[in-house]
Amino acid sequence: MLGLDTELKQTRFYQEIAEEERWEGRQEESIVLLTRQLRRKFGIQPELETALKRLPGMELTMLENLAEEILDFKNVSDLQNWLDSQ
Repeated sequence: MLGLDTELKQTRFYQEIAEEERWEGRQEESIVLLTRQLRRKFGIQPELETALKRLPGMELTMLENLAEEILDFKNVSDLQNWLDSQ
């Protein structure tokens, strides 16, 4: 049984699924971190909460780009404008 488990883990299908799960985990972690950072920066406000609802639909690379961009944002409208431009 152990040999079959090892063989399964070496298949391309298994490795692709494992990689996808890692990416999804990183995406979820990124969303949690960005949400915390943006709420700390701007406080909890309706406009921010509306913008945060858009994060789960974003690819990981876009979330990573956003993590850099928020350093320059002065207000929630900067975030909204950035999201609209993507």
